[in-house]
Parts: sequence; C-alpha cells; structure tokens
Amino acid sequence: MDGISKYENINISTVDQGTLIIMAYEGAINFIKIAKEKLAQNDYAGKSINISNAVSIINELNARLNMEKGGETAKNLNKLYTFLSIHLTTANLKKDAHKLDESINILENLLNGWKIIIEKNKQQNAETSGGVNTSLNTGSAASDISNMPLAGGIAVSV
Repeated sequence: MDGISKYENINISTVDQGTLIIMAYEGAINFIKIAKEKLAQNDYAGKSINISNAVSIINELNARLNMEKGGETAKNLNKLYTFLSIHLTTANLKKDAHKLDESINILENLLNGWKIIIEKNKQQNAETSGGVNTSLNTGSAASDISNMPLAGGIAVSV
C-alpha cells in the first residue's frame, strides 16, 4: 500500500458519519461527471466504468438505509436510489448524456440537503455542549445523525 492509499484509509477511518455521507455523494457525482466526459470523447469503456462506480456508491447507500429508524425518509431515499441506479444504467446503455445530467442534479440536491442537516447537527451539538466540540472525546461526532435513515457499513456506519 503506497503512502497516498494509507493516508486515504486513515482519513476515511477517522471521519464522522456525516462526512462519509458527503464523501459518498461527492464521489458518485464525480464519477458521473467523468462518465459524461468519457461519453463526449467516445470512450465508452471509460464511461461504463465510471457509471458503474457511481451506481456502486448509490447501491451501497441504498443498502445501508435503516428502514426502521428512517421511516418515510428512508422509504423515499430508497425510491430515489433505486431510480438513480436504473436511470444511470439506462444512460450507460443508451449513451444518454441527458440522463447523466439528471442524475447529477438529483445527487447534488441530495448532497445539499445532507450538508444542511449535518451543519444543523453540528450547531445543535455545539449549543448543547457550551460551544465545546465534544465529538472528538465521545466518538460520536454525529450523534443525532444516528437517527437518520442510514445505518451500518463502510460509508455510513452508526
């Protein structure tokens, strides 16, 4: 394992759940943008690889939904993630840049929503701890996020 890979593994293993969710969305968006570039260059293998990577991230997010804790939000995210997987697969098969753009738009909206939720969470945690960031001491940097519709796993463990 080279130095960069070690750093990335350390970085991922030391960030809180909210940051991992953001990283997952940003990764999926980035892969779709690269796929769109590859499509424009008629690099169909590159397009397919990047779409496959984005779909893998989305499927992992979907697999980690906690349907019991998440209620309607989890159900809605499940529907969106399923739609995105199908939409991206169709975009891949039909070489449809418009479907890639639509997928990016949906993911960017979800990303922005999570950023707002996470920021509110951080503000509430700061207010309840008297402005002292206790998340490093307790190991629960995203304590309220644990009630969100995601659970367990690589990118979104509770």
